[in-house]
Amino acid sequence: MINFFRRHFHLLVAGLLLVMFAMFSLLSEGYFGGADNISHYFISHFAFKYPAHFLDAWGRPLYTMVSAPFALFGLQGAKLLNVLLGISTAWFTFRITQILNLRPAVLAMVFVCFTPLYFVMMPTALTEILFSFVIIFSIFLFLRKNYLAAAIVISFIPFARTEGYIMLPLFMIAFFRAGKAKVIPFLATGIIVFSVAGGLYFKDMFWLINRFPYPVTYTHPIYHNIGSLWHFLERRELILGLPLEILFIAGIAGMTRDLVSKDHSKRQNTLLFFLVLFIPFAVYLAFHSFLFWKAMGGSMGLERVMAAVLPLAAIISMKGFNDLAAMFRASRVLYVTFLIISLGAVIITPFLTYSIPTRLSPEEETVRRATTWLKTSPYAGRLFFFTDINVPYYMNADPYRKNPAECYLFGDCKYLDTIPAGSLLIWDAHFGANESKIPIDSLLGNHRQKVIGYFRPAEPWITLGGGWYDCYVTVTMEPGEQADNYAIRDSLQEILDAKNGYKLLYLNTFENPGDAWNPSYLSADTVHRGERSYRMDHRTEYSPGYTRPVNAMPPASAGQELQVSLYVFFPRVIPGMNTLLVLSFENRDKPYSYSAVNLNDIGLQAGRWRRVTIKALIPEFFSPKDMVKAYLWNPGKQLFLFDDFRVNLLRPGGSPAP
Repeated sequence: MINFFRRHFHLLVAGLLLVMFAMFSLLSEGYFGGADNISHYFISHFAFKYPAHFLDAWGRPLYTMVSAPFALFGLQGAKLLNVLLGISTAWFTFRITQILNLRPAVLAMVFVCFTPLYFVMMPTALTEILFSFVIIFSIFLFLRKNYLAAAIVISFIPFARTEGYIMLPLFMIAFFRAGKAKVIPFLATGIIVFSVAGGLYFKDMFWLINRFPYPVTYTHPIYHNIGSLWHFLERRELILGLPLEILFIAGIAGMTRDLVSKDHSKRQNTLLFFLVLFIPFAVYLAFHSFLFWKAMGGSMGLERVMAAVLPLAAIISMKGFNDLAAMFRASRVLYVTFLIISLGAVIITPFLTYSIPTRLSPEEETVRRATTWLKTSPYAGRLFFFTDINVPYYMNADPYRKNPAECYLFGDCKYLDTIPAGSLLIWDAHFGANESKIPIDSLLGNHRQKVIGYFRPAEPWITLGGGWYDCYVTVTMEPGEQADNYAIRDSLQEILDAKNGYKLLYLNTFENPGDAWNPSYLSADTVHRGERSYRMDHRTEYSPGYTRPVNAMPPASAGQELQVSLYVFFPRVIPGMNTLLVLSFENRDKPYSYSAVNLNDIGLQAGRWRRVTIKALIPEFFSPKDMVKAYLWNPGKQLFLFDDFRVNLLRPGGSPAP
């Protein structure tokens, strides 16, 4: 029994890893890597219904073909495929370490699966895991001297991810170095197969070039920000993790040493190690680093792309482990201690690096709340347009269906007026403002769109482009109808703040003469609500506001915030002029926490009441006698009015509802 257990211990480890990652996938309501998960899932899920999906270049044809049967069972089915592929990759990594005589070989499976980025990428619907399987399986076949099979398998890697094209010349060199130049023509197998398949379908034998999904000869119109050449190295703790990084460096040092060894056999084996393991990893890393550095190919510097070659890094780390362990082999106690420490450090690192199980991101959670509300609203069942692919996923809609269509991906601000009356638009600040090219002011200012729903994350979240993330649902009105979307938005935001507010600390509506220092400052001509507002002009540098000692505030927990809100009306907005809403914590009249927003620089429109807010974390106080102050500072003596000045102590971790 013991001998059976020893002989099949690797099977037990693989089985336990499979069960663990399957449970991880089932328990994760979110998915690492964002909306691309849903895009790939949709392409695969609907591939049998729309066969052209099998040749979708962005979707990666090989991935679509492999994942389509699994995706029929939903997103969890697609995620389960990646779990199976990831465990299979770990298995063949184990077999490679056996061939390379790296011991204990079973450790390689743990190194692969618990590399932090690979760990969170396995239960996804993304393509990096399939890429890693293809390259590892090809290397296994190569080392087993099944050169023809290795050439055929690796020839399909560009159809798992397009970066696979850079792997083909590397394997060409490896085959030539192994004296197997006769199999090199078979590296074109995948290209020939898909060229013929696409040529028959699209009537274009050069469709792989003509339909290439990434910019090569031009700069991507959205994703064109230049990044650091060292970006991926700087993010190595999120990618490889410190324990494996140390072993990886030790592995490279060991290979470098072995390359100059006097032992001819060791030099040749190490050269092979470099050719099929280190060089593909290094070239892939350099390729993506260069793309991000030069803003080419629409590169966003996403760390997740590195998951595709992390099993190669795991094998190099195995080399490092073996070289370091050699120092302790004379003592069984020291060797076992080193093994346990290394294994424990590697296993615990992903849990310290990422939130596990994976939760929905603030953006995904916000979109889910918006669609949940929409499905139970009077607007349910209407044709809708969307900017985030998560919307049709949560709406259980088919985004490819036509005649009649359920929904459409909306593409450009200039087409807003073409949306049929009565239809809905679900706009989000990530994809709506960037990929769909609809600035929020263009949406709110459109004469045919009326805001019917407004949603935002529980905690403020900065999205792509640097703005705050929020989500709007609008309905397209009949010609001649109009709505003040800014006023609707302000009202919905106030409702959200009220639901999220823990305690109202201060409210001044300026309805009573005593609400102002002098009744002459009150105006009845232009008001937001009620009968009066407060007038700021050449006489007023500072407004009435909230001034209290901190010991007069309700007890606040760590991370709690104060929020100041008010409505302002500018007859004229003067960009650059300083008119500030201030929230300050002071000790002996000296601020130690100061937040301010310039009302002239936040896009307010002249002649309209608009709501302005500012938030700040409550700092640690120096003294119970410290003061908290919220007020308007008008050093330029600008003319404007404000109303409903409010200070709230926000509920920690509150979840605003629509």
